[in-house]
Amino acid sequence: MSSKRILNADMATIGRWIASGIRWWVAELEQLLPARLRHARSDGLGHYRFADGALTPVANGQKGASDGPHPGERVAVIVSRSESLARVIERPALNDRDLQRMASFEGDGLLPFPSGTTIIAARRVGSTADPAKIRVEIAGLPLETARRIAETIADAKVVAVRIFVENNRTAASPLDFAPAMHEAGLIARPRSATPLIWAVVACFVVINTGLFIWKDVRSVERLEQVVQEQQPVVTVAKTITRRTGQDHTLVARSLAKRRDHDAIGGLAVISEAIPQGAWLQRYVWDGTSVKITGYKPPRTDIAGELRRSGNFADVRAMNDEIQAEVPAGEPFDIGARIARR
Repeated sequence: MSSKRILNADMATIGRWIASGIRWWVAELEQLLPARLRHARSDGLGHYRFADGALTPVANGQKGASDGPHPGERVAVIVSRSESLARVIERPALNDRDLQRMASFEGDGLLPFPSGTTIIAARRVGSTADPAKIRVEIAGLPLETARRIAETIADAKVVAVRIFVENNRTAASPLDFAPAMHEAGLIARPRSATPLIWAVVACFVVINTGLFIWKDVRSVERLEQVVQEQQPVVTVAKTITRRTGQDHTLVARSLAKRRDHDAIGGLAVISEAIPQGAWLQRYVWDGTSVKITGYKPPRTDIAGELRRSGNFADVRAMNDEIQAEVPAGEPFDIGARIARR
């Protein structure tokens, strides 16, 4: 199938393609079931034998009635085996749908009928010595006979779900001409409520999905509304947080400056370090170093005391200023660098 053919197809053709695809998909799913379950759906149908242009009830039919089928009834039509011709062949293992297609394609060469004059049906009847192959029974129903059956079904106004070959309808996988007659357009396909049910289910799924999406959108809108209502409070909180951060930064900066520029603290450390009896006359502080001058008792070492305190480094005698000796003590002039901790 070319893309041009797909683009040029009308809606009816596309609908037939979709329906065919769905039937193929359902057939593939049916192959996953045991044969007894796949064909259990024939139970409950009225069984009627086609003979002399009429449908005659079968004694052991599920819903057979002595007065014949009633209009609209879903039935299984039984065809005499003498009306058809069958043979058994070997073919590769296929599913039922592909087996029917193979039979339709090869039927003219396998059965002694002119081309286009038969309705072909096939069924698997068993396995062979080769595990890759199966035994297949293929049967042909003359087209004229198929037309008479279709006319009889139409006159009776029944729905033919199955068209079996006599003495074969009880098999696990019976010969059934109904699919081929559907394809040939001789009988209408049985209507089923399944597509309508699935359509309703799909509608409910779409509606539920739409409701879930709508509820989610409404929840998001309510959340956005709450956020908008709380925006002034959030702005105030952000302002407070920003100002608190600024205060913390200012406090940290002030503490750092106080730690690095503590002139009074330096004077207190020097007062603790110098020996008793010494007194300061002058204290010079520039942030990183100090210079002290004053008087000390005889035989005391101001520089040594400063070094031993551990708070000063590079302690040295300056002697930049000349100080007069007084009876109170000897003059000193010392410079030192403040040790950072």
